[in-house]
Amino acid sequence: MKNIYPILVLLALAAACSAPEQRRQQSSAGWRETGTPALHAVRDGKLRELMDRMDSLMQERFMTETQIDMQRRKYARQIAETAQSLAANVDAIIASLPGLNLTADEQVAFRALAAKLRSEMDLLQRQAESNLIDQINDNLHEINTTCTSCHALFRKLGD
Repeated sequence: MKNIYPILVLLALAAACSAPEQRRQQSSAGWRETGTPALHAVRDGKLRELMDRMDSLMQERFMTETQIDMQRRKYARQIAETAQSLAANVDAIIASLPGLNLTADEQVAFRALAAKLRSEMDLLQRQAESNLIDQINDNLHEINTTCTSCHALFRKLGD
């Protein structure tokens, strides 16, 4: 019950601010006109923006399970598309190997890290396409670890 009080106050405020007919009746009933707009009228645009934001937040809070699931699937599709693009960039990184002047051992390490990254990207894409949201976070951690390892070994080459 405590949580509904702020909502009721905001709704009452919105109703009061959007009732021009009531204001006209009040001024014609003898209320004094000052000729200066009330503070809420001066800030009307900002008030409407804030009320629209509040409405949006409330709608998000009360999304149905179906709506939440649709949102998750949308984000999962975006993750899958991004993973696919990143995998293509891994191929470009591997293609740059001949111009990096690495020793034979460094080339082996570079190829191994690139192959690991490619594998992790493919897994991320499959997880996202299968809507396995709970598994994505762990895989992102692995991807970050692989990137950090490679940068620690080879970052100086790009500088």
